[in-house]
Amino acid sequence: MQRTGADGAFAYVLMSHLDADLVLRTARRVRELSPGAHVLVRHSRPGFLDPREAAAAGAQVLRSRTPIRWGTWSTVAAVLEALAEAERRFSPSHTVLLSGQDHPVRDLATWERSLTGVDALLNPDPREHRDRWERSWHRLPGGRLLPGGLAGPVAAASRAVGAVVPGAPDVRLAGGRTWLVSHPRADAPPVPYRKGSLWTVLSRRAVARLLRTTAERPDVVRFFASTLLPDEAYVHSVLAAHPDLRVVHGPTTLALFAERAPHPGELHLEDLSLARASGAAFARKVVRGVSDAFVAAADAAVDADRAGRAGTTSPA
Repeated sequence: MQRTGADGAFAYVLMSHLDADLVLRTARRVRELSPGAHVLVRHSRPGFLDPREAAAAGAQVLRSRTPIRWGTWSTVAAVLEALAEAERRFSPSHTVLLSGQDHPVRDLATWERSLTGVDALLNPDPREHRDRWERSWHRLPGGRLLPGGLAGPVAAASRAVGAVVPGAPDVRLAGGRTWLVSHPRADAPPVPYRKGSLWTVLSRRAVARLLRTTAERPDVVRFFASTLLPDEAYVHSVLAAHPDLRVVHGPTTLALFAERAPHPGELHLEDLSLARASGAAFARKVVRGVSDAFVAAADAAVDADRAGRAGTTSPA
């Protein structure tokens, strides 16, 4: 496929697996707010999205053959694949990585201009999370998966044993979805470990650094592939190892988590003021029916912003 991007154009990558109609609604809205932008919908489910329907919404489709197992390196592999494909198809100035359950809460054209000269918009977590990288984590084989109701007792038992027997394995149900087992590792991180949100904005230069590191540093890939939830660390850690990149901190998308919840909650109308005040351009997660009032109010607020700017004139 030939590149169709122009200098300054943004690409929006939607990592999707649920509700194709909702994803198409987001794609249409992105194109309304940034007519020159490109939208790439990445999914791995046969029949999830008709490319003709996506084209009608102003989007292209990446049918990936990389199945995602939450909490493992597969998510990073899928993200890298999507970033590389967006670069190949569009050659964008920046790529915005989003969930398929995101929706804009700001005028995207204005937001894009605010990122001129920025290589990465990252939302870091300052905590160390040493348990994620001081131990080597691996998914239990599929045939040995344990029922979800055993998550608490098994995890508690493994921690108790580890406190008594140095080097004992640790078993954990990551996010209520994937059983992982770990053991202490001897090797140090090949680049300093950094954690933060997966949902980011990356310049063409930052994407190139990320892809080149992946291709040329198998030691970095091996290490992070054996960390806990590597999708929350790989991009942040690799880019932090390149101090010449201009990185700014802030949210690309706002997600609201209940206490100790591994996944964000659904958005409701009353969450809009917080989303708009956060500085993020998007909010998640949007769920059909539950979040319809949120989406309608967000669209109305953004349209009012745009109309206000259009009605403001400057002296000749």
